[in-house]
Amino acid sequence: MKPQTLFYLVDASHADPELLQDIEDHLSAIFQSFCQEHFSFHEALDYPALRLIPATTPEALAQQLFHVQTPHPELTPEAAACCLFLCDDEINGIPLFECTIHGTPIAIWLQRFFPAIPKVLITHPGHAKCQLPTRRWSQKSFTILSAAPRHRERLLHLFASFWLPQFWDALRRYVRRHAGISWHTPGHNNGHAFRHSPFLHGFYSALSPMLFRADLSVSVTSLGDLSEPEGHTPLTMAQRIASEIFGSAQTSFVTNGTSTSNKAMLMTLLRPGETVLLDRNCHKSVHHAVVMSGAVPRYLPAHYNATLGIWTPIALETLQAELQYATTLPEAQQPKLLVITTCTYEGILYPVWEIAKACEAAGILFYADEAWAPYLGFHPYYTYPLADGTVARYNAVSESGGAHVAVQSTHKALAAFSQASMIHVSTRFRYLLEEDRNRRFKWLRKRFHLNGHGSYEKFSHDLHEVLRYWHSTSPHYPILATLDFAGIQMRLEGLQLLDERLRWVAAFRQRIATLTGLPESACFADLGAITGDERSWLAKGYLHDPLKLTLIFRSEKACAACQRLLHDAHLQWEKASPVTILFLVTAGTRQEHFDLLYRCLRKVKADIGLPEQVTDAALLTEAVNVQPDVLPRDAALCDGELLPLEACEGRIASQLIMPYPPGIPVLIPGLRITKAMILLIRTILKQAGAEAVHGLFIRGKKVMIEVLNQDEEAHVYHLTPSQRP
Repeated sequence: MKPQTLFYLVDASHADPELLQDIEDHLSAIFQSFCQEHFSFHEALDYPALRLIPATTPEALAQQLFHVQTPHPELTPEAAACCLFLCDDEINGIPLFECTIHGTPIAIWLQRFFPAIPKVLITHPGHAKCQLPTRRWSQKSFTILSAAPRHRERLLHLFASFWLPQFWDALRRYVRRHAGISWHTPGHNNGHAFRHSPFLHGFYSALSPMLFRADLSVSVTSLGDLSEPEGHTPLTMAQRIASEIFGSAQTSFVTNGTSTSNKAMLMTLLRPGETVLLDRNCHKSVHHAVVMSGAVPRYLPAHYNATLGIWTPIALETLQAELQYATTLPEAQQPKLLVITTCTYEGILYPVWEIAKACEAAGILFYADEAWAPYLGFHPYYTYPLADGTVARYNAVSESGGAHVAVQSTHKALAAFSQASMIHVSTRFRYLLEEDRNRRFKWLRKRFHLNGHGSYEKFSHDLHEVLRYWHSTSPHYPILATLDFAGIQMRLEGLQLLDERLRWVAAFRQRIATLTGLPESACFADLGAITGDERSWLAKGYLHDPLKLTLIFRSEKACAACQRLLHDAHLQWEKASPVTILFLVTAGTRQEHFDLLYRCLRKVKADIGLPEQVTDAALLTEAVNVQPDVLPRDAALCDGELLPLEACEGRIASQLIMPYPPGIPVLIPGLRITKAMILLIRTILKQAGAEAVHGLFIRGKKVMIEVLNQDEEAHVYHLTPSQRP
């Protein structure tokens, strides 16, 4: 078992090898004891030791952390296992926070590359006091390290502040020590309904008994309640630690997916009749949220790579032009929110720092649907060197500049149960609301005000109130426990998990390229294959996430054959288009999984490569570049009528029709249906079958969709040209 590492930037006068070895031994023993107490349940499990790595200068620390720092940082093996930084308050006579690495103050440098890793300032007698730069820093006396056995409890408390899964720990203790005979919900009663059934006891045995015992009722008030987020319960503490780990001003746990997170957030931020700039290719839940909030959507131009069957990202200049145009509109029509999906399903990451800058200049909030990439803040690979020598991050909520709000599907890529999701509100949002005096955000301060001033507490209260509309009053406690654990795991071992998988992906891509005799860019749908111009998009800050492996095939027939082969080998992919198959690399992916996939692909190596037939995307792109004629909420609430698909041209849709996955709708309530839309739906039906298109009404062989009836269309309020975005 490999040790976890902690790096100690130590003043040379305290770098006695014997003393450092003693510190390592004691901290390691206390760390293992902490893990044994809080992470195990029944078994006596081994946990990794701590290895202390000293550096006596900031430059030496950087060398021990990185092989290569730009453009995509490569960590040393020791750095990949890092879980803690210790830093003396002075380094060779210079106060720590006056020290720099490559011209960047050390606190900022560590924050940019290792934001989630805890950092401890080690103070020494006689040295001037230092002001801690962020809440991700703690402060301890050197005496606690040098006499660790005497201060064991204080160190355990320090470790708990970093790595204790508060909710899980409380749930575990309740189940082990306090749970007795249940006279409350749920009705299976600690699993007895399954365990003592002659028919269902096998189900009980197949799942862990702990899963049933931990499925409790909110009647167990000591653990906390999503509907009561205030107070000092294990659940609220878990969310506060998650906020610290993910770098937000506030983090909220959601147990029914990012679909619910999107609906709750848009209903909190928007009011009926307000305009929202919307990535046309966003998930259906965002379109649902627009309907529910009564907002007027302005769909941003969408482009479709018909050859690969993949929607492309929106160009930065298009976004900037749209945001600039918004400032010229009358105040009542100016958008309040921009919604962008980053990363996209196939892994395209936007330059969030540039988008945030343009949004703030326009007085528009930047809302990032980060469902597919909750791990971006945990590895320095996901950074971008700026022209001024600083570094930006791709994770949406970032102290280096990014979105004001982000939602993440924790369950999609981290170690969490299905439906586990998080909402992150940035510290920048809080600043805009309470401290900034930008005239363009006057609307925001007015919306969430207390005694005439912008109030984050009022915003937080409103968000919790809307979440009560969506939260179940009977949340699944094991889902909450995995949300608690997901962040703790990434703080403890996220660097190593991601570093391993990035290396495995690089090796796998090279193996496939060698197998086929083709360059990697011809085997996998990366930024260049998706956008058509990799160099230009890279220069603007776009990046393809390597953990989204999209394999390309020469033809639809070849892709279908590979899917059958994978099915027979019991290998399940995430999503397929006519000529691509998407494989997600997650926290649970193992190295041997790549070997099993490679064995399958060897059999179809001649079929891998860029498609032989290039498809014209013009008509399909036309299908999704239409603005609404009718407010989506009004159209969705009409009675409507069902018509055969072919008879719907020119009529106004009253429902969503979408291929799933990825859940990007072709029809949206309020859109006038075009011939191109009908063709796109027909194309998807032919390629993937009716089960792949959500929302269709099918009787026999007749495909029908719901549109406004003639009377409704005549009387419903139509958006005027000036109201249409």
